[in-house]
Amino acid sequence: MNRLCVVVGLIMFCAGLCAAQKGTAEPDFYPMGYTLETWTGEVSAVDNQARTLTLTYGSGPKAKTFVATIPEAPCAWGRDGQNFRVLDFPFDKKASAQVFKLVMPSGAYRLPPEQEMTGTPIQKRPNPPAENVIDDFSKFMNHTITVYYMTRERTVAGKKEEYNDVWRIRVLSKSK
Repeated sequence: MNRLCVVVGLIMFCAGLCAAQKGTAEPDFYPMGYTLETWTGEVSAVDNQARTLTLTYGSGPKAKTFVATIPEAPCAWGRDGQNFRVLDFPFDKKASAQVFKLVMPSGAYRLPPEQEMTGTPIQKRPNPPAENVIDDFSKFMNHTITVYYMTRERTVAGKKEEYNDVWRIRVLSKSK
């Protein structure tokens, strides 16, 4: 009986870690140069003009927020390696196609069947069509999402500022 309680406790602890706000991306194909930073939370505010989503994790005085900046670039719906629905934006906005590398813990990897013949953990994916631009992010309100981002720097009105440039949104669930 004591073992059962310990196992249940460990499962609950691990489940809590999986839903933690700031994290590291799990093994999958990622763009070259991506730093594997993620943030998970419920979308609590949307600003279509500024192209930002505000994510909130927790409630009350311990609540944490994160502002994700969505690029004004074409996007494509798809599935990631965990079979979650994802919305992908070009990581390198100047490139005509995106280069992805398989990232696995400790350098070990298993290639998808279509790549086993070549033996390379690299994929080249074309950018989405130019007309696939989203301007209304209200459909993400009250959804729990994970954003895959890089902190970048830009100059606005002569001042340098950091922002969280999102290249992928993973839709986890809709809050009740």
